[in-house]
Amino acid sequence: MQKARVTFVAATAGAGLILALLAGCGKNASQTEIPGAPPATVVVAAEKNSFTEVTSHLDTGGNLYLYLGTAQWLDGLSAKAGAWRGTLESLPGVKDQDRDNMLHGFDLLTNVIKDSGIEDVSGFGMSSVEFELGLYRTKTVLHHYPGRGTGLIWTAFGTQPHTLDGLDLLPASTAFAVFSDTDFQQLWTFVDKELTQSDIPGAGDALEKVRAGFEKGTGLKLDDTLASLGGEYGIVITLNDDKIVEFPGGPSGSIKFPEPGILIVMKVKDDLIFNRVDEVLKGGRLPVAQTDKDGLRMRSVSVPIPIPMNLKPSIARSGDYLMLATSDTLIQQALDVKSGKEPGLKSTDEFKKLQRNVPDQGNSFAYVSKRFGQAWLDLQQQIADRASLNNPGQGQLMNKLSALNPPADAFSVSANTTEGWMATGNGSQDGAKVALLPMVVLPAVAAGVALPAFAKAKAKAQENACRNNLRQIQRAKQRWAQENGKSNQDTPTWADLSPYLGGRTIKCPSGGEYDLNSVGEQPTCSVHTHDQNN
Repeated sequence: MQKARVTFVAATAGAGLILALLAGCGKNASQTEIPGAPPATVVVAAEKNSFTEVTSHLDTGGNLYLYLGTAQWLDGLSAKAGAWRGTLESLPGVKDQDRDNMLHGFDLLTNVIKDSGIEDVSGFGMSSVEFELGLYRTKTVLHHYPGRGTGLIWTAFGTQPHTLDGLDLLPASTAFAVFSDTDFQQLWTFVDKELTQSDIPGAGDALEKVRAGFEKGTGLKLDDTLASLGGEYGIVITLNDDKIVEFPGGPSGSIKFPEPGILIVMKVKDDLIFNRVDEVLKGGRLPVAQTDKDGLRMRSVSVPIPIPMNLKPSIARSGDYLMLATSDTLIQQALDVKSGKEPGLKSTDEFKKLQRNVPDQGNSFAYVSKRFGQAWLDLQQQIADRASLNNPGQGQLMNKLSALNPPADAFSVSANTTEGWMATGNGSQDGAKVALLPMVVLPAVAAGVALPAFAKAKAKAQENACRNNLRQIQRAKQRWAQENGKSNQDTPTWADLSPYLGGRTIKCPSGGEYDLNSVGEQPTCSVHTHDQNN
């Protein structure tokens, strides 16, 4: 088996935690000598790896430094996978049809590996450095050697870094935003090609059903729609701190948070999608407000439902952009920012701080404000307080999990370069903590979900067992009455019922106490929920 070379050094501030090297890598840095130990030596890798190329793009001296060499086990992966095909062909006791289906599936997997470009990945690296008190720079590298990188993962999400025009659409109230290049036409062509070549029975029919379903649902041909897309997409979430909305729920009867807005942005080449939506809206029953001026075409629908926020679903076409938003106001804000009529996110102090020394060109960017994290934390707190009313332990767990990840802000840019994908970002959260937090949170979340479920299941099982006991007691009472000439008003003792219970002592599994009661009355348990009539 080929060996992956991994260098992973991570230390959490204040804890001084150093993770051991994961697998057979050499050390190429000076080390502190241990008294009595032999002198340290430098180990030179016997096989070529991408350590130098990857680490040249990382920052040293921080609390997170990671290198994973992948060339030895990803290079030629499709050929290695194809070598197993003969094993499948010779499996005994397999029906011919089942064998053919397995081989077709294996061929599909092999081709996907080969065409995806994953075999070109020669290494992965990540670093994080606190370059200013409370501000960390994190870099990530998915490397391929120059001249390689022609598969899907290297071409479908942008090929040349460019100016991040999406930033010019973001209002100052933006709390979260993600923009990325994505060639959906290429992705669909990839899926179409791989399934068609696989010869999997029914694959071609499935693709045609997707096309037919899309056309039936939208009134547009799938291929025409994909051809009309411009290859760049974004989603924006705004929070209006000046207007607090309330929805039912929470310990006080309502959940409160800043008014949210959602904006979806797509670059398009023509009016195909807008015109189709416009046609559908005109044929609907809801009133539609129309705007057609100064290069802006916008349609807004009034929602006849009382909602405590500005909700007026809108679609607009302006320049190269198609926009969908929760309100026409949000679309107008974005366009005002782009035209310079209104200051946008780029003018805020928080963004200016995060943007320092981050590339101004790339194929994608992501931004999150502390306001977004704080709003989410406040929402979780209200939900936890609500949960505490019925289950104090669950509410306490939710509060503790929230405290593990306090509100943070971050801005990062990713670019497709001649050496692969490079991402650089600044944020207020320790990169090592971000990397290690899932190791702490996921088990806690699993326990938080599983333990209440186990407790509920255990309680239900005990309830069912107790009710079964009560039914046995009642049958024993009735037999006692029949065989001893007793009436419904007579009440037996446990000694009277012992012969009819096989001499067993019946007890409630939850520790409840049983009252036998008269023959004509059902026995009861002191645990109220166990009574037969509940």
